[in-house]
Amino acid sequence: MGKKRKQRSFAAAESPETVRTASANSRRRPWVRRLHAILGLISAFNLLVLLSTGLLLQHSTLLRLDERTLSRKILPNGYRPQDGGSGVRADIVVADLHSGRLFGVAGALALDIITLAWFVMLATGLVMYLSSQRTNGRARPRGEIEGFPEEDS
Repeated sequence: MGKKRKQRSFAAAESPETVRTASANSRRRPWVRRLHAILGLISAFNLLVLLSTGLLLQHSTLLRLDERTLSRKILPNGYRPQDGGSGVRADIVVADLHSGRLFGVAGALALDIITLAWFVMLATGLVMYLSSQRTNGRARPRGEIEGFPEEDS
């Protein structure tokens, strides 16, 4: 029939101290995971808008966005009054949505805040990854790095 796989047991390799350290690390940093998840959910919508508007801008000539207009009914009040009452060219609206200018100063500020949230997500993701590497025994303890013996104080 099928070949029987030899399963490696890590139970013998793990000491009670290693298990205790892993559970202590997971209890110590629940806020990192929670912060990472919340920021990920908030910034996911913004990333979707940036990706879709970037794609539209990249292919604006193919889609002839400069020939199309968007009605004032779907745009914020006071947006580009210099363009008249009928509507605004679609390529201008897409570029302003992509940059955050569609919603004025508040939109640009919101994009800046979400960009900072992406940096925090990057940092928290690295913290979670590195702490899991250390608790799983894949990373060397600080004192065992070659060439840098641990100093006794």
